[in-house]
Amino acid sequence: MKSNRMSEANTTVRNMLVIGFIAVAVAFVLMLVRGISGTGGDHSRTASRHDIDVLKKTDSSLLLNVKMKIINPSIGDLSALAVDGDDNIYVGGETAVEMLDINGVHVHCFVVAESVRCLSISPYGEILVGLSDHVEVYHKNGGRKAAWESPASNAVLTSIASTSNYVYVADCMNKIVWLYSVSGELLGRVGEKDADKRKVGFVVPSAFFDVAIARDGSLWAANPGQHRLEHYTSDGRFISYWGRPGLDAEGFCGCCNPSNFALMPDGSFVTSEKHIVRVKVYDSECKLKGIISGQEEWNKDALGLDLAVDSKGRIFVLDPQNGRVRIYSRNCI
Repeated sequence: MKSNRMSEANTTVRNMLVIGFIAVAVAFVLMLVRGISGTGGDHSRTASRHDIDVLKKTDSSLLLNVKMKIINPSIGDLSALAVDGDDNIYVGGETAVEMLDINGVHVHCFVVAESVRCLSISPYGEILVGLSDHVEVYHKNGGRKAAWESPASNAVLTSIASTSNYVYVADCMNKIVWLYSVSGELLGRVGEKDADKRKVGFVVPSAFFDVAIARDGSLWAANPGQHRLEHYTSDGRFISYWGRPGLDAEGFCGCCNPSNFALMPDGSFVTSEKHIVRVKVYDSECKLKGIISGQEEWNKDALGLDLAVDSKGRIFVLDPQNGRVRIYSRNCI
């Protein structure tokens, strides 16, 4: 039986998803009315419905020439994805983590206490598993090494990223990135709101809030309600940001996107968006290179498209609605 604590956390996530659906609907209407229709009344409502349908159609001129293959993990209820330094694939599900090789062949699986919320593989090969409100650390063979204390009583973890010195944990409920030592000591908070210094902080209307590490060890974090990615030093000092709201392919539409992102070996960015599903690639100068996959290739209710990239630049996209992982590859993505 799940604990009351876990049930409360799951209820919180469900509530945030509901709020997110409502927020995205409102955001689409506002963006469409302001940015497209320019008129009121019934014509405006008709135009909005039409333009949402138009947005769901991917501009074929922007599609990148990629090859896709699919692997099918053996565990169910997929919710998290990671790739290690040897290009092995890890997926998290309801109460388990599974490791597969690049061909999708099962290597091993181990059980955890509750649903996996997020995953990261440390430079030391340890598996960092984000559960509802805390992180657990596992050896590669599946033996548990440590369980860290929850950073807050109401924490809801959504993403983990790790370096040889730090571990970063995104918390959508507290709208903060928690900064840990690799041994699990809580060191601080990244991206905290500060009205006196005009720092907006992270705007997180739903349960999607991602972090990733650059090659130089610095931190990138999504600010989905601001439609951008933010760059921080390894110890959490703000550097810069890029991204904007927009109905065009280069912008991020809806209430709160990108929902997930990852960094390529060459410094390019891969992003995924929810509700109008798009997986896109931006170059290291933050300019759109093209679209990997558009709404036409996904279930209409597709959510939780976690992303990972391996050493060869292959892009891994979690497809939780169909219980699989998509792998996209191309020599010049």
